[in-house]
Amino acid sequence: MSGLMDKVKDAGQGMLDKKSQPGDGVERKADDGANSKIDDVANQAGVPQGDDQQIDKVADAKVNSDIPFGNN
Repeated sequence: MSGLMDKVKDAGQGMLDKKSQPGDGVERKADDGANSKIDDVANQAGVPQGDDQQIDKVADAKVNSDIPFGNN
């Protein structure tokens, strides 16, 4: 049982560490802005929603890698 509790504790601490990084709010706003523009272009081009979500994930990774101190 102790091993399970350690895993839960470690997972919880990892989430807290990730949420407390200073670039997180900046990244969220940048992701939302990029995704909005990507969605507009994708809708105009007739890209299916599932494919659009994959494009958003790739764009989010790129945007996040360009923002220091965030959750890359």
